Amino acid sequence: MSGEARATGLAEAPSWVGWCCSYCSAPLEPHGHGLLCRAEDRWFATQDGVHRLLTEERRRELLPAVEMDQRVRRDEGWRAEPGLPDVAPGHPHARAWRSRAARFRQARALAAGRLGPGPWRVLDLGAGCCWTAIGLLEDGHRVAAVDVNVDAEDGLRGAERVSPRAAAIDRAEAEMEALPAEPASFDLVLAAASLHYAAHLTRTLVELRRVTRRGGVFVAFDSPVFGRRQDGEAMVAERMRVQARRYSVPLDRDGQPGYLVGDELPSLFRTAGWSLEVHAGPGRARRWAWDLREVLRRGRAARFPILLARRDG
Repeated sequence: MSGEARATGLAEAPSWVGWCCSYCSAPLEPHGHGLLCRAEDRWFATQDGVHRLLTEERRRELLPAVEMDQRVRRDEGWRAEPGLPDVAPGHPHARAWRSRAARFRQARALAAGRLGPGPWRVLDLGAGCCWTAIGLLEDGHRVAAVDVNVDAEDGLRGAERVSPRAAAIDRAEAEMEALPAEPASFDLVLAAASLHYAAHLTRTLVELRRVTRRGGVFVAFDSPVFGRRQDGEAMVAERMRVQARRYSVPLDRDGQPGYLVGDELPSLFRTAGWSLEVHAGPGRARRWAWDLREVLRRGRAARFPILLARRDG
């Protein structure tokens, strides 16, 4: 038997998601502590509750960017903690977590307005430590989560740090541009602070449409949206300068998180087969105050709207 790894022992609980082979797209089935592709006799390990579905070649290609992102996040104090997004008032990121929690509540309400009360089949993209996935699980939905970060402190393997209920989330190491899942598997696909990581946005949107059922929805929030591409590039350049100074390592622009451009979004979503709605976050006065402060401070301002898209056809 070929594969990413080998293991013996009792079978894992079966996945509810129709996971597929990352090499040939054939259905996977539970086998030992992992998933088996019978078409290629290829086995994928399940480690700490995470199906390791990336190909070995792709994992090696992504490793430098993933490790740098993990290093930056640790140095900035981002990690899996019990009860996220609820943190103590004195938490170093208390304000950011309050904002994220508010946008998450609004995103869930918008999804419920299109899908009804559920339960839904949900895919959480770039889920990290799965705090959004856990929130949806607690709402009574069936939730799967994917990310290329499987770190035990801040990635998929750290989800139990947030809540022991995370064991019920079907987690897989996978990237959003090549999801190893059967078509029409999900009612809702959610991207919390992750859509701007997509290297090829149109390709990603097409892939998300493939795994979403007809009438299903895609919701993204906490990704920076700029009015001008040059402002987004300036943000990326500033981040690279800071990291190059801090870590004294060469940085690859292609491995950096990106941004979205507001005027380009309707066309990109429409081309990929989605009907897009853009929902602003705070009230108009607060948005203008934020814009003014950021322009004075950085010379540019990003907004963080909620993007709600329904699959056409």
